[in-house]
Amino acid sequence: MTAYRLGPRATRVLEALRQRILRDDLPEGTKLPSHADLASTYGVAPLTMRQVLARLEEEGLVQREQGRGTFVRRPTMPTVLILEDEPDVALVLGEYVKAVGARPLIASNTREGLSSLMEEHSIALVLSDVHVPDVADGLDFIRAVRRRWPDLPLVAVTAYSEDLAPLHGTPEWPVLVVPKPFVPQQIREALNLGMALRAATRPQVS
Repeated sequence: MTAYRLGPRATRVLEALRQRILRDDLPEGTKLPSHADLASTYGVAPLTMRQVLARLEEEGLVQREQGRGTFVRRPTMPTVLILEDEPDVALVLGEYVKAVGARPLIASNTREGLSSLMEEHSIALVLSDVHVPDVADGLDFIRAVRRRWPDLPLVAVTAYSEDLAPLHGTPEWPVLVVPKPFVPQQIREALNLGMALRAATRPQVS
């Protein structure tokens, strides 16, 4: 499967249904209405709703069964590793991670970050600062992650994007770069994109 970018209407419906499932408003085993009925309920085209249901299936939140319909699955909460040595920033990022239905795992240095990746098999995304505590350490961490787990999306969060210059044109370049200071929407978009990429590939961290 391939992660693709949804339009604004589809994204709005996707987020609404995703949150209903994660909040258990739609318990496991619930049969969803037909895609046509859902499209009417949310005021979008049937094709748009098909795209939304396909994305939810990629994320493991629904299962479509031929001839029976679409059913809610019990979500397996993914983990987002946050490498950040500023506690206040780490806490803020952790709250954003929780808001998209994932579990934050915070590491304050690169050694902790790599240990977490080797021990925690549910990590679906990495949010990494670059100055941890200095640029060399941050770049070494990013290189290590991208080389050992090339299918694991990594988002660099940094106030100095030029520090990433040594990675330009290499396979170690992050999937995304979010500038500091960031706004909530930037982090939400990065998380949603990263989680969708992970859902599409689903490699095993080992």
